[in-house]
Amino acid sequence: MPARKKAAKKSAAKAKKPARKKAVARKKVAPRKALPKRAAPKKVAPRQAAPQAPSAPPSAIGLVLHHMDYTTHNLSEVKRFYVELLGFKRFEHDLKMNYLYVQTGSSSSLGFMPPMPGMGEPSPAKEPTLYLIVSNVDKAYADLSAKGVQFEGPPADMPWGHRVVRTTDPEGRPVLLATAKTNS
Repeated sequence: MPARKKAAKKSAAKAKKPARKKAVARKKVAPRKALPKRAAPKKVAPRQAAPQAPSAPPSAIGLVLHHMDYTTHNLSEVKRFYVELLGFKRFEHDLKMNYLYVQTGSSSSLGFMPPMPGMGEPSPAKEPTLYLIVSNVDKAYADLSAKGVQFEGPPADMPWGHRVVRTTDPEGRPVLLATAKTNS
C-alpha cells in the first residue's frame, strides 16, 4: 500500500506542476490595461475674461498712459480722500509744484493741483484736462498738425519733467499730449 500512496502522491504532484506552470505563464503575459472611463463633461458657468492691457499702443499717437489732471482748491482733502480713504498706495506729492499724482491702474492715473497760471485759462475745480502720455510728443504734434489739429503752440518743456503740447477737443475740453523729458 505504501507504493500506492507514493504513486498517488506523485500523480497528484504531477497534476499540480502543470497548473503552476500555467499560473506562472499567465503572470508573464502583460495584463490588459483597462480603458479609462470617460467622464461626462462638466457644465461650467461661462467665465468672463479679465481685461488685458494691449501689448501695443491702441492709437496712432503712440499712447502709453491715460492720465486725467484736475485743478483743485483743497489739495490736502483731495489727497486724504484718494490716498487714505480710497487706499491708492502709489502716489507722489510734489511739494515744490504743489501737485498730487495718484496711480489708479497699470496704465491710468490722476493728477491734482491748484490752478496754474501759464497753462491757458485756469479751469474751475472738477474740470479735467485730458493728459495723454505719448511715446514722442514732437512726432505726435507734427503728425496731428499735418491732419489739421490746431495747437496753442509747439511742444514745450515743463518744470515737472514733461514736454507737452496743448489743444482742445471739439467741445472745448483741454487735451495735453506729453512725453517725459530724457536726461541728457
